[in-house]
Amino acid sequence: MSSSGGGSIATPLVRGVVAAAVSLGTVLAITVVPALAAQIAGSGSSATALDAVLIALNLLVLGHGGGVTLGTGVIEGATTLTPLGLSLLLVAVSALGMRRVGRGLDLVRDDGVLRTRALRDAGGALGAYTAVYAVGMAVVGALGRSGEASPVIASALVSAALISVVGGLLGLLWSVRREATATVPAVRVLALLPAPFDAVARAVLLALGGLVAAATALVVVLLVISIPGQSALFDQLAPGVVGGAVLTLLQLALLPLLIVWAMAVLLGGTVSVGSGTALSLHGVETGVLPALPMLAAIPQPGAAPVWVWALLVLPVAAVVLGAYRLVRDTAGLALRDRVTAWVAYPALVVVAVLLLAGLSTGRIGEGRLVHLGPEMSTLLLPLLGIVVLSTAAVIGLLATPAVPWARGLVGSLRERVERAEQEERGAGAARSGATDDDAADEDSTGSGASTASDAATAPDTSTASDAEEAEERGTSLAAGSPSER
Repeated sequence: MSSSGGGSIATPLVRGVVAAAVSLGTVLAITVVPALAAQIAGSGSSATALDAVLIALNLLVLGHGGGVTLGTGVIEGATTLTPLGLSLLLVAVSALGMRRVGRGLDLVRDDGVLRTRALRDAGGALGAYTAVYAVGMAVVGALGRSGEASPVIASALVSAALISVVGGLLGLLWSVRREATATVPAVRVLALLPAPFDAVARAVLLALGGLVAAATALVVVLLVISIPGQSALFDQLAPGVVGGAVLTLLQLALLPLLIVWAMAVLLGGTVSVGSGTALSLHGVETGVLPALPMLAAIPQPGAAPVWVWALLVLPVAAVVLGAYRLVRDTAGLALRDRVTAWVAYPALVVVAVLLLAGLSTGRIGEGRLVHLGPEMSTLLLPLLGIVVLSTAAVIGLLATPAVPWARGLVGSLRERVERAEQEERGAGAARSGATDDDAADEDSTGSGASTASDAATAPDTSTASDAEEAEERGTSLAAGSPSER
């Protein structure tokens, strides 16, 4: 009976078992084929094809997050450092396998709603997939035992189960997603979550994406700057063509590890690359490092310049961007839902970053490389400060009356200042008008006085001139001729 009819669980179980077998074969090929190619190309190596296969199986256990005990003479003790690039590839293989299972089970109806017993069928398929995959990896770990390397079976079982669950869930969710057509509505994975957790999920993914992008940009810049040093180390190793390809694949598997380490440094934490080695915004202390070309990207020892602290802007911007999206998406919800989202967002960001930092921490033996990765004690407080304070600032500015109140306060102050300026201008105009009137009165009074004085002095002047003329005439007559007298 078809599972879509809801009468039997047999079909989901069978689909899960088949998908797990295919995934196991795929991951074995991903690791064993490059190892055999390196062994064949390494003509000067004493390793056999069996040794290459055993190395590949141990690397596969490490890629799932398990542990391997080494006794090579050079490295002694437990090795737990996970190549995150390989882990991401294994998660992708599981996701692709369960995506095909989800599509085959028709979990969503034509109207965009989960069909009857869809969750039961999906859970049954995922359970069968996880069980077969985890047991298969435990068998792989047992087969990988040798005199120099011994995978820890329990860790191989548990870590493989974790990888299969995470990848399987992603694959099932991927199978549910559907684009809209003329007759069928679209189905979005995050839209299936209830409010406000859909908005929280979008905001957290946006913040984590920003943090990873900032760390990736930093790593790329350091790798580009250190190209001469990487070339020198590569020439010293002289791996050959196939060996160089295998070395490149190994570095690609370790590249996400360096990105997580860079993210921890950007967030204010300290990263250790063995004993006597510490990387942080304060500076770099380096000891003896493994002869891996990509490690030439680590800056030279010494105190960092002051401007390096400006890099804290990058993680702050990522958290602020997620918080802004959260506030915008939850603006129309009830106060209780908004407060729930405001509390959940920083908590989930902190937990996700700490989880990534923990996954990137490990060890290689009991020697100098006994601790590799972020030091959690130095990361926790700066991480909390950046995430909590940035989120609180965005919420305080956008989701509370603080901004309208501040704008109203500034507006009222501006109005009072303008009113005072207008009153001052009016008083000044009144004073200048009164001054002009007084000046006009003084001018009119002065002109009248001058006219009166002129009128008063004018007769006196004419009288004096007439007397002088008469006196002159009298003198001239007295001095005249006798005949005239």
